[in-house]
Amino acid sequence: MKKIIMLSILFAMVSYWGFAQFLNNHTVQVLLKGTVYDEYTNKPVGLIIELKTNKGKWFKIKSDSVTGKYQQVFQSGEEIDITLYDWDVVRTSFKLKLPDTSKYAEFEHDFKVKHLTVGLNAFEWDCFQSGESEITQFGKELIKSLDEVMKFNRNVKFTVYVTAFDTYYKTQSKEEVKSVVKEKKKKKTIIDYKTVINEPPVDKIKELVDSRLPQVERIVNMLVRGKGKVFVEPNYSSGELPEIKGTNQPDVVVVVRELKNILER
Repeated sequence: MKKIIMLSILFAMVSYWGFAQFLNNHTVQVLLKGTVYDEYTNKPVGLIIELKTNKGKWFKIKSDSVTGKYQQVFQSGEEIDITLYDWDVVRTSFKLKLPDTSKYAEFEHDFKVKHLTVGLNAFEWDCFQSGESEITQFGKELIKSLDEVMKFNRNVKFTVYVTAFDTYYKTQSKEEVKSVVKEKKKKKTIIDYKTVINEPPVDKIKELVDSRLPQVERIVNMLVRGKGKVFVEPNYSSGELPEIKGTNQPDVVVVVRELKNILER
């Protein structure tokens, strides 16, 4: 009988300790903090941050307009859906799991967003196979994604430039340069080399860009929010040197054409 009573007491103590530990872990506070940066300039950004936990709690805060810093208190182990946006920032969503801890902790997490400014190359996409005129399915989806951007950034206008950067780009070569000098009444030929930047043929660039243009125009014309806000233009210039720009150069470049604060009259 005594053994049964002792086991019952022990079981009760273990159960209580386990429950207390569980309760403690789920009432401990965790401070989520960090900085929001612009992915283009790496400068801090002030914007709206919406945070929703897996327990149904919802917060709406702002990062500091000067420092980009933000902070919010949560419970240990919570999972958070985070959405960052503003009139001049492309809406972006993230998921975050806070550490499960038994004592107060601070958890630092930084975010990078697309902060829109006039003239900015907001998107650089590879929508065509090199040398091809037929847009890929992936390329179509990329252009269609502009509709989602304009759903939340109704104050922005874009110019979509169609290029041949992926096919025709600058190259460099070495050119021999000879010079003759006199040394002790004797002539000496010195051979040196200089770097020459070679431009691809303009007519080939124009031919490829013009064949791609209708493909992009057709998709842009299908955008629900694109009318009067998204414009398609050709870009007949050549791509940069692979050593500078990288080998995977974009063939569609989306530039911010106009941006207005919707709060301004």
